[in-house]
Amino acid sequence: MRQGSRSKSSVVVSAASTPVVEQAVPTDPQSPDGRVTERYAAFISYSHADASAARWLHHRLETFRMPRALVGCSTTFGSVARRLPPVFRDRDELPASGDLGAELRGALAASRFQVVLCSPEAARSKWVNEEIRSFKRLHGEHRTLAVIASGEPYANDERECFPPALRFRLGADGALSDLPAEPIAADIRPGKDGRRLASLKIIAGIAAVPLDALVRRDAARRQRRLIWVTAASLAVAAMTIGLAIYAEGQRRIAVRQRELADKSLGFLIGTFQIANPATENPRTITALTILDRASRRAARELADEPAVSARLLRATGEIYANLGVANEAERDLKLALARLPPKGEERARTLLMLARIYRQRGDAKMSSRAIDAAVASYGRTTADAEALNADVAERRGRLATLEGRYAESADLLGDAARRYVALGGEHREDAGRAWLNQGEALLQTGRVVEAKRVFARATASFQELFGRNHVRTADAIRNEAMADLETGHLDPARARAEEALAIYERVLDPSHPLIGMALILRGRIQTKAGRSDAALLSFERARTIYSKLYGAKSAQVGDTQFYAAEAELAARRPRDALSRAGVVKEIYDHEYGSHDPDQVELLALRARILAAAGRPEQSVQACRAAIALRRLLDRRDQVVTADRIECRTVI
Repeated sequence: MRQGSRSKSSVVVSAASTPVVEQAVPTDPQSPDGRVTERYAAFISYSHADASAARWLHHRLETFRMPRALVGCSTTFGSVARRLPPVFRDRDELPASGDLGAELRGALAASRFQVVLCSPEAARSKWVNEEIRSFKRLHGEHRTLAVIASGEPYANDERECFPPALRFRLGADGALSDLPAEPIAADIRPGKDGRRLASLKIIAGIAAVPLDALVRRDAARRQRRLIWVTAASLAVAAMTIGLAIYAEGQRRIAVRQRELADKSLGFLIGTFQIANPATENPRTITALTILDRASRRAARELADEPAVSARLLRATGEIYANLGVANEAERDLKLALARLPPKGEERARTLLMLARIYRQRGDAKMSSRAIDAAVASYGRTTADAEALNADVAERRGRLATLEGRYAESADLLGDAARRYVALGGEHREDAGRAWLNQGEALLQTGRVVEAKRVFARATASFQELFGRNHVRTADAIRNEAMADLETGHLDPARARAEEALAIYERVLDPSHPLIGMALILRGRIQTKAGRSDAALLSFERARTIYSKLYGAKSAQVGDTQFYAAEAELAARRPRDALSRAGVVKEIYDHEYGSHDPDQVELLALRARILAAAGRPEQSVQACRAAIALRRLLDRRDQVVTADRIECRTVI
């Protein structure tokens, strides 16, 4: 079907190198084998001059929340927890005691790692040096981590920041040897790692998790927290101030430029302005709230600036489309077209975006007209003609998929991917998208090995560009799951489908069509695994999404009901399966007509249902109709999903 688709921790050195007690800790209880039980993730050693940096590092380590994807992973220290164990530094952790040295030794013994804040003051402090020696005697050479706060490592002068016990290994007698230790250090000095990356290096070492995974997931988490602000601010600000002023600046005099800037600034301020503070809570305003406001104002204001208004409306229409809000996307794109000249790149791009909306609705005729109009609106000498040609090839390939011309679709989408690759740079994402859609078409023609190769290329490309936790990567993972399903590998199919769905649900609106596609795939896998009732729940969620987006009689709803009928049949409820198949027939007749590959699959499904219902004559009739239609379509497209017709056994 088309849907297959972490001072000193204990001692602070004063100017006279007099120890100042900042904390003490009771000697930790011992484990049954005589070893001290680990209570602390780290023991921070530092000079009084670095107290500010020590407070920052202590707060960072104790408040850092491990990314959910890493929680529970097995390491040399056991399973990764949501937070690190406590970090030894604060004065209030220690009770009154008469034996400070014993208390500190207890804390050193009970710490997993030692973190040394390195500076010239720390390098001259005998207390910092003695803590390093004591920790190395207890835990060995490799659990002391360094953070350079100031000075220079291995400078051998007043700038030296590494204490001697950090620069050299311990001998067998516990004294410093002349063998260099060569510590690897995080560096918070200006122009080096920076505090964020340096702290992530220390956390990765303490938790025994890969640094690259920690950096990537931490960055993704920060991005998610600000995503709606970024989307709304960048889109509206760039479109209004940057693009509007640039577009008009080439042909307006200085006064006119100033007037345009004033209008754009007013548009931007008005878009973000809260209309009624008594009724509108700023914490509840979403990106869609801002987008709706920008769309309405772009349509009714700037009447004397049609080019700027059209650019804004095309941008809001594209954002709506990416969010899966089809009706609003179509409205803004049509308003943009009404303000654009009959020729030009801007018109071509607007029409191609409109063609995408029509295709998503299943309207092949309107999508084809929009593509043809786009091609007619630009020429070969157009500055961006090569990029537009690649976009046209992709749109035609997606349209061919909609119309069941899968072999042609695979060729067109492969051509689009090659054009995007030739363009390079910013078009790598476009190439990956074309590969994804090409793989779907290849699956429909039974070329599963080719499809899996194309899907793997798309997954690798998107993961390199965006990381694992991204919508584009999720698209590729979902398609790999679909290929696994087609080859009967249900376990990897289930794992990949659930991973893709989880990514979609974290970053997309609940009614986004991509969530519907992932739900359908999950339902198909559940059906194959003998979990028909669970599959029907997945299909019902998808149907609700598509009904809201495209209407109750849309092609997407028809595809969802097709798979639901298969689930009813697998559950041995042929009457319910026939009822759903009837709904599918009505939709397909309206959307595709009677001569369409999906009608072949529907007839084949109906034949299987009738056989299960004990109605052999009607089953044979449906089967023969499926074969006849398949043969008719074979004359038009030699590669048709004939191998998916499984009704021959009832003849």
